[in-house]
Amino acid sequence: MVVPEQYPDRMVFENQHGELVELECRFRPSKGNTFVQMKDGTDVQVSFDIAFPDGTPSILLGTVFNAINERGEIFIYQQQLLSFHVGAFHCLGRC
Repeated sequence: MVVPEQYPDRMVFENQHGELVELECRFRPSKGNTFVQMKDGTDVQVSFDIAFPDGTPSILLGTVFNAINERGEIFIYQQQLLSFHVGAFHCLGRC
């Protein structure tokens, strides 16, 4: 039996210093109709929940990223990070 990798996907973005950053993660389609309210008051529907391993550095909200799956294919292109939370055992994001 093959056990799938816990964080098979990668998030790729430019940080505030212009350096390319690549982080391990797992994208999962969001359940239900979840919305995040932006600073300008508009509601944006969440498409994916993103799980990151413990120790992932904080990512600025509004960061534009690409998501790459385990086959090396881009499956999310130029999407904006809507939320990021550092938990006790892992970090969570939404886009």
